[in-house]
Amino acid sequence: MALYKVSRTDGCRYDEYDAIVVRATSEKAALEIATMGDERRYGDDVEWDAQFSGFERDGSNLKAEMILSAGPAGLILGSFNAG
Repeated sequence: MALYKVSRTDGCRYDEYDAIVVRATSEKAALEIATMGDERRYGDDVEWDAQFSGFERDGSNLKAEMILSAGPAGLILGSFNAG
């Protein structure tokens, strides 16, 4: 496994993450961790509640960069812009 820094490719507002560091087996797995969240239904409306606010569900505003290291998969660091 390796460490991956997943960061935004667009601007960042208050109360959103601009980057996280995760341990994963691949760039794809790192992006899957970064885009985790819950789908919530309110009648006919569907809302996506991202675990890391500001990260698009499809990963379209993210890039992943590998940082070599050993250890189990999971979040290492989150960078959050409080407002």
